[in-house]
Amino acid sequence: MMIFKSWYQTIPNEIRTITLYYLLYCFLFILFHLVLVSTFSFFHFLLDHDMNTIENWLYRNRWEILSFSKISSLFISTQVTKLNRYENIRYRDIFWSFNFKPSKKIFGVIFFLLIIFYALITQFGGGLVANQFREEIFYSSFMGSLMFFLIDFFFIFTLMEILKIKKAFYNSIMYTSVFLFIISSKIALPYLNKFYIFLLIHFLMLFILSKKGSIGDAVIYSLFIIAPLNSIFGLDIVWDNTYALFEYPKSLPSVGILAIWSVAVGYYHYSKAD
Repeated sequence: MMIFKSWYQTIPNEIRTITLYYLLYCFLFILFHLVLVSTFSFFHFLLDHDMNTIENWLYRNRWEILSFSKISSLFISTQVTKLNRYENIRYRDIFWSFNFKPSKKIFGVIFFLLIIFYALITQFGGGLVANQFREEIFYSSFMGSLMFFLIDFFFIFTLMEILKIKKAFYNSIMYTSVFLFIISSKIALPYLNKFYIFLLIHFLMLFILSKKGSIGDAVIYSLFIIAPLNSIFGLDIVWDNTYALFEYPKSLPSVGILAIWSVAVGYYHYSKAD
């Protein structure tokens, strides 16, 4: 116990503060998700629906449940932050003070990822097979995946702005946040299986793309990579490729995926384009 206490005291106060706030946020997300699932299940039981009907309803509406849980936990967490900081924190003003202007090189990153990812599917995924387009399902997947990543990212990034985090602490906060993000996602969605790698890659990319203080590149990445891969190419962490516009019969190699994103990060880091 004394060893843990000594180790804990060596952690900079800013990292401890952000970790605790984000841990609270993750806990509330899991709690709200559990409450919503239990509540909807309870009312279905009152209507004498069988388990198959209940499971199908929860499955079809999982993105809405996750999104509402994220929004609710964000609201409560921001209020707790205001109370604990003993200062007038205006999250709206902080949000609009962010630099949303994207750089030129992010479009090169997106073009590279989409082209090479398509080639990977063609080579190792057995090619694309078209599914029936379902408009409401498509938008649920597209918007749900955006909110699933961006709400967490904006909360952490806002905390870093409030606490005036030094650049030296950025990587430590990034790795801690990614760990908590994956753990909370696993608890809410226990059957993630092959999607762990994309949870890791996407959340890390949001931090990497905003490392210089601009979140415009992170937003563009979310709009053109995270959401389309979910809703169009079947990398949906909830529905897999059941409702995606396209599916592919074989699993993609993790090594190939990591290699593609590593090259993209290398280009983004070393490119001199503004």
